[in-house]
Parts: sequence; structure tokens; C-alpha cells
Amino acid sequence: MLINCTNHPYSIWSDKQKNAAKEYGEVTDLPFPAVLPRYDGADLRRLTEEYSEKIIEMKPDAVMVAGEFTLAFMLVDKLLQEGIKVICTCSTRQTTEVKLPDGSNEKKAVFVFERFREYEYYRGKTE
Repeated sequence: MLINCTNHPYSIWSDKQKNAAKEYGEVTDLPFPAVLPRYDGADLRRLTEEYSEKIIEMKPDAVMVAGEFTLAFMLVDKLLQEGIKVICTCSTRQTTEVKLPDGSNEKKAVFVFERFREYEYYRGKTE
């Protein structure tokens, strides 16, 4: 099973991404939590523990994590320590930018899924 711990539910994934996910089995959504700007380290550690416990109980083959950077980092680190495979999406971003009549700019980004990539610890070595 692949746990999708993001704010992008499986139902809106492209066919290409859904097909690539088959490598990990059934996909189960676990929405990434909201992280308020006032949260400090203790709040983030609490969320990390809460979500990692949920995930460990589900016994996934892999977890896709994406969301607020500091919590995502802590959750990825914790899951890797537990021996759980963690992945992210690799996409090509196609952007267009238009100047609006009021002088502001509107930017539109379309992300085209290419593949999944596994997180791994960096140990200061190059291969």
C-alpha cells in the first residue's frame, strides 16, 4: 500500500501518476495536516509523532509525503528512521505569466508528473 500524505488526493492524480503508483499497491489518502505559522518545534514534534504513529500502524509499502516544509522534513526523517520507504513526485512545471489590466501579473503553473523518487539519507558521499 502507498499512503498519500499530501493535500493532493489520489482522485485528482493523472493516469500516468496512478499507473506509476501501482508499483506500491493500493493508494490510501492521509491528508497532510495544516501547519499554522504560530506552531513551534514542540507543535511540529507532536504532529510528527501523531502522523508517524498512524502511518506505522497502517504498515505501508511506501509513503508519499508533501506539504509544509518543516513538518514534511521531520515526518520524512522519522519514517526513514523507522525503515519505511518515503517517496516524492518528480514533475515538469509548465508556467505561463500574463499581465492583467490592473498592472498585476497572474502566473499559472501546470505540473506534469514524470516519476516517483525515493528519499534517502545524505551521508556526505558521492557515488
